[in-house]
Amino acid sequence: MEVEIENRIAEFRKALGLSQHRLAKAVGMKRRSIMAYENNTISPTLETAYKICKVLDKDIKEVFIFK
Repeated sequence: MEVEIENRIAEFRKALGLSQHRLAKAVGMKRRSIMAYENNTISPTLETAYKICKVLDKDIKEVFIFK
C-alpha cells in the first residue's frame, strides 16, 4: 500500500517570511532538499519533518497531509 503525502511547507514558510535557504539552514539541510519537499519530489524522513514543523511552529498534521 502506497501512501500519498502532500505538504504545506511553502505556505507556512512564506507566511513566516522565511526563504528556502533560511529554512534549510535552520533544520541543517541544503536548500535543494527543501525545494524537493515543497515540490513533492521526495518526502522528508520523520525526523526531518519534525524539525521542519518545529521551525514553522506548526503541528505535523497541519504541515503534512496523508492521503
